[in-house]
Amino acid sequence: ANYTDVFATVMNKIAERDDKVVAITAAMPDGTGLKRFRNRFPDRFFDVGIAEEHAVTFAAGLAAGGLKPVVAIYSSFLQRAYDQIVHDVCIQNLPVIFAIDRAGLVGSDGETHQGIFDLSYLSSVPNMHIMAPKNKWELSDMLKFAVEFEGPIAIRYPRGEAYDGLEEYRQPIEYGKAEWIYKEQDIALLAVGSMVKTAESVYAKLKEQGKNVSLLNARFVKPIDEDAVLDACKKHTLLVTLEENVASGGYGEKVLDCLQKNGKDISLLRIAIPDAYVEHGSVDLLKKEIGLDVASITEQILEKLG
Repeated sequence: ANYTDVFATVMNKIAERDDKVVAITAAMPDGTGLKRFRNRFPDRFFDVGIAEEHAVTFAAGLAAGGLKPVVAIYSSFLQRAYDQIVHDVCIQNLPVIFAIDRAGLVGSDGETHQGIFDLSYLSSVPNMHIMAPKNKWELSDMLKFAVEFEGPIAIRYPRGEAYDGLEEYRQPIEYGKAEWIYKEQDIALLAVGSMVKTAESVYAKLKEQGKNVSLLNARFVKPIDEDAVLDACKKHTLLVTLEENVASGGYGEKVLDCLQKNGKDISLLRIAIPDAYVEHGSVDLLKKEIGLDVASITEQILEKLG
């Protein structure tokens, strides 16, 4: 199953249990996985047409009226509604849930569709909260958490196959808390969402080189888990952040900020998308090109260790 299918299934389950849950899309009921929801709950499904700005303002109105709107929009299209996110949702601190599909590199839709800015543009807005799941079970848990959350909250997940590894790591979602997957010493990999899977392979490669490595699943990008970052400073000499978002305004920058604020002098390597538009191509190819694949990341870490 892909992440969109997982979202579709969980949305229907949640809506059965809670009649305040409604779904909004901007002309993408199929693409966002809301077709089944529409068939099942026609009175609670709203397609506003190609008008993302209206989708968000409308969601704010529904939330103000006591409903729990889930706005399902691709990362690259949500950019259009930045003003409405600021004004209509976040200033009023309304419980709108943003289900952000196609986050990160999307490959063959071309450079206009790359969802590589959402962590940056959303985290610049006060009252917004952002999560990213490592696998399909975590997307399900995060969606359930988001529907009960009292404020604006976003879940960003990638296009394509939902990762089904790490099933046994399923601590309950706790506000602003990350999850340690492996806890050793020396090198700590701090990965966001889709990059947890990549980090697992990097972990294996570094172990082959005889290194001690820890892996932290960030879960929250706003607020980041500062306690986990500071905890990682105790037994590690190098922290590595991994995210499928532009470096500017992303997770790595928040970790750097946390280290600086707390006077931690520790080596930090930030793996992110460079400050450039990423062109058309398969995701694997693009990752190789911009240094986000397992081999390039491992190489950068070993280089940094000298």
